[in-house]
Amino acid sequence: MNVLTVGAVKAAISALKAQRIHEHFPAYLQLRKLAVTSGSLVNLAPEWRDVGDLLKMPGGPPTKPHYRPFSSRKRKDESTFWYNKNLAGSYAPKSMRATSRFMLNADGDGYELPTNHAQQALTALLQSTRVPAWAFAAYCMRNYGFTFDGTGGYEELLAGFKSEFAFESGSDFEVLFEDSEPSGTDYDWFESLSTLQLSILKGNKEGIRWSK
Repeated sequence: MNVLTVGAVKAAISALKAQRIHEHFPAYLQLRKLAVTSGSLVNLAPEWRDVGDLLKMPGGPPTKPHYRPFSSRKRKDESTFWYNKNLAGSYAPKSMRATSRFMLNADGDGYELPTNHAQQALTALLQSTRVPAWAFAAYCMRNYGFTFDGTGGYEELLAGFKSEFAFESGSDFEVLFEDSEPSGTDYDWFESLSTLQLSILKGNKEGIRWSK
């Protein structure tokens, strides 16, 4: 089994910090995934715990277990990238009625996506600038295990990300993400885990997850 290297994840974090990405972007991706898998854009009932699992990172302040290495505004203080446990409150309808209003129903009390949601997300949440796909994928998939032949690289990372976030069909991926491999990298994308390392991770309740 293979996992992303520390070098790849660190490079991803640096790239994400350099771009203005709204704090609600992970919430949008969760709603979009739910809409794709359920076949409906209306009456969406997200499990924000899934987003919490995605953003959970050790090493932060005791009351702030979630790490989002991006922001809608420039941040100089590294500690401001850490967020508290209450993601559900951050993503509640009343918290989305300004920038992220397009993710709510007509009454503003529930979640719903318009048919052109990807384009609206690009404008409202990404300031009309697509996100480097490799960077967002590497951060989101940092705790995932990958199975493939060979050493693996950019293509295997993107394939795992598209599968996990339901981007395998349609044009939403191209609207939101810049599909271009970074140049001049000084790190390997993946490394193999030994049997011992794998057994330790499997025994950790917050350990590794599997990419399809």
